[in-house]
Amino acid sequence: MTVASPLLIIGALMPDFSAFIPETHRNVSSGYVETLIQARREELFTGLMRLSYPSGENLGFTFLEGVQQKLYRFFEDTVDVIPRQIWSDTLDHSSISVGFLRLSVEAMRFTRIVCEAPVVRVERLTLAPGGLIDTARKWSVEPEPGIVHVQSEVINKYYLIAGHSTPVVEELSFAEGGVRFSLSDGSFSQTLPQTTYVVTRYVSNRDHETWHEHGLRLAFNPFLRMLLNRFGELAGRALTGRLCERLSIWAGENGWNVAISSNGIVNRQYFETLESAVGFYIELIRRFQSEASPALGARMIDGIARDVLIKLDPYRRELLTRHIYSQSGVGAIIGVS
Repeated sequence: MTVASPLLIIGALMPDFSAFIPETHRNVSSGYVETLIQARREELFTGLMRLSYPSGENLGFTFLEGVQQKLYRFFEDTVDVIPRQIWSDTLDHSSISVGFLRLSVEAMRFTRIVCEAPVVRVERLTLAPGGLIDTARKWSVEPEPGIVHVQSEVINKYYLIAGHSTPVVEELSFAEGGVRFSLSDGSFSQTLPQTTYVVTRYVSNRDHETWHEHGLRLAFNPFLRMLLNRFGELAGRALTGRLCERLSIWAGENGWNVAISSNGIVNRQYFETLESAVGFYIELIRRFQSEASPALGARMIDGIARDVLIKLDPYRRELLTRHIYSQSGVGAIIGVS
């Protein structure tokens, strides 16, 4: 059975993940909150800290390896990112309830989209797993990205479906006070128990920077993999191995949490903004050009990049061209649009 009730809700919120965080401290002072924050710094905590006030106000702190990243204020129909310079004033309350949710870097990226990406409409359906397979595959080829919440009496899962035929579906599963991140594809519902599910799809605006950062990350890995494979065909496996090693060393020395091999890039870097992500990819491409050009020549390296870009689908080719190859100092890729 499938029951669809699409709703158009302008300015609606993505689901509030922090609502699933159990309260571990109740009615504490702002001074004690500072003590808890300091403890998270010392243990290099990565995840989400929820602060709830008697007024009904809810805040969410994100941490990455003990460093506070952003502070969000959750309203009924909006989420604000609170400027760092007023964090102290914002936290100066009494009778605060606090909870923590440990997250992986991948789950942190998922959470950032949920907290910052706008919702243009909400669709609610009742589906069996078979119907969910067909519906999810339809969503995966649409241009609009979204977050899909799948619920039953025993299941509470969220799926990030980026659209534009992106083959990867990201999953967050909440259970027993914890969360697990995994990767799947459009057939993810085949693993779900046979029952009826309440499915809520939060359709977002693909032009928002959080989706651009997500799409750029997913586009860059196959692009770099094909770039390195083509370099290997022309320069040989030994030179390719040394090139990947030098790129990985360079990234580590500059504080980037990535590793590069002939299979592409393992990217565990958390970017707070699209600008910071673009800056990294540009610097990596410049470094690739610098390291690879002595073997094949600068013109050949630019030609390889052009050929690889042409092989990508139009959406990912446009993302890479706009954000990386249109930038000064990267190198013109003529004939790609």
